[in-house]
Amino acid sequence: MKFNEKIDAEHGVVKYSLKAVYNTTLTDDESMEIETLHDYVRKIKFSDIDFTANIIMSGGKPCVTEDNTGETVIEVSLGKVVPKEYVLDENLNIEFSIDSSRIVDSEINDVLNTKALISQAKIAVFQHRIKETIVKLLETARNEDNSFEQESEIII
Repeated sequence: MKFNEKIDAEHGVVKYSLKAVYNTTLTDDESMEIETLHDYVRKIKFSDIDFTANIIMSGGKPCVTEDNTGETVIEVSLGKVVPKEYVLDENLNIEFSIDSSRIVDSEINDVLNTKALISQAKIAVFQHRIKETIVKLLETARNEDNSFEQESEIII
């Protein structure tokens, strides 16, 4: 499955969007993939996702890491996210934003020392967890798809 992914920051608001991308002319593989997604409907439910991850600064920007928390690694959580649901198919279009002005001063720390960096870190966590969820859902749908469906002419 192909996606367009965009992160944009404007006027203190960091926006993330993820949109499924298909051309008007589908390849056979793309058609089969879309059919599989329609046969085995999967939903991305924010309420099922733990939007928490460890963050490290890399190249001046916050990045998700598997490293344990410490001097240079901090845990970032989005807290309660509005409980939205998206169907995983060719029309998927997820948008999410964080307003830096709504970040409380108590979230500032030695690793993420500005509200802008905290907003970027939260978007990085969101991005990581959404993509992780999509990979799992696609894998599950693909594993359920088999050659059971068929059409043939028989004479009895």
